[in-house]
Amino acid sequence: MSTSVHHKRKFFDFFPTPKFLEMPSVGIDISDQAIRFVEIGYNEFNRQRLQLKTFGEKKIPDDVITAGFINKPEEIKKLLTEISKEHGLKFANVSLPEEKGYLFKTELPNIAEKYFAENIELRLEENVPVDATKSVFGYNLIRPHDDVRHTEAVITVVPSKVIDVYSDLFQRTSLTPVSYELVTQSIARAVVPQDEKEVCLIVHVGDLRAGFGIVSNGALQFTSTVNIGRVTDLTGIEKRKSLIKDEIVKLKLYWQGRDENNLIKKVIISGKSSTASGFREYLADVAGCRADLANVWVNICNFNEDVPEMSFEDSLDYAPAIGLAISRFYHA
Repeated sequence: MSTSVHHKRKFFDFFPTPKFLEMPSVGIDISDQAIRFVEIGYNEFNRQRLQLKTFGEKKIPDDVITAGFINKPEEIKKLLTEISKEHGLKFANVSLPEEKGYLFKTELPNIAEKYFAENIELRLEENVPVDATKSVFGYNLIRPHDDVRHTEAVITVVPSKVIDVYSDLFQRTSLTPVSYELVTQSIARAVVPQDEKEVCLIVHVGDLRAGFGIVSNGALQFTSTVNIGRVTDLTGIEKRKSLIKDEIVKLKLYWQGRDENNLIKKVIISGKSSTASGFREYLADVAGCRADLANVWVNICNFNEDVPEMSFEDSLDYAPAIGLAISRFYHA
């Protein structure tokens, strides 16, 4: 999401030089256990196609970040500096933990879009427990409402102090954040095809947490996060599966309660842990619909023409960083 109130406005929109806009786009995902980065750019032989330029990760020591709370910022600054120096990266789109923001859907009146931000700001405190004057927000339009007097939009809100904390991490690292976005938003951009018509449930199984998101009409409309803990033995695996199952059941009840004719038709699973034997089938049974491991390149390249130099299993962990990196090209 953007640190301004303008629809889809990002920091790099203020750079007037076309040369900057042609530079590869970088996504940096900061989780509890690792910093993963991806650089996506235009194919040098075909400017109509995108391709993977560089990628990598830096492991984060235990207890440096806990549930999105940064306990030791200097450790993160050190790792970000190493990434910048080793790979020559200058600008990046950065993920924010799901727990640090809020997302809600609303109807906007049939007014000129230049007035949308002002209209949204007036209703923020009705929908999220934050002071509108101490927060930043962005919005995505979904589609015109059946009632032509309204337009549906999904609003993302993050307290300003969260942006300040994450921006401080990049001070003196040679990396400049150009935008911030909740992690599930970036995952959705990476794994849900641009032309997807069905309602999709995203399940991202991370190192310590699982993130969930519902995408309908091409827009992320609901998110949640569950602490699933570290896997040390078979008991841990079963506990993880149970926690994920419980959340999926709750999400189905919530979504079906809103619209019985707009059911979840597909589960898209990311995160390397999701490749465990039988896990995909387990989620399909729980959700009562098809479940597939994510193709994180679906909005970037055709496997018949380009094969990214990243293993399939690794790519599942890079879904957030990939979604961030392509945000300049696909603003969904």
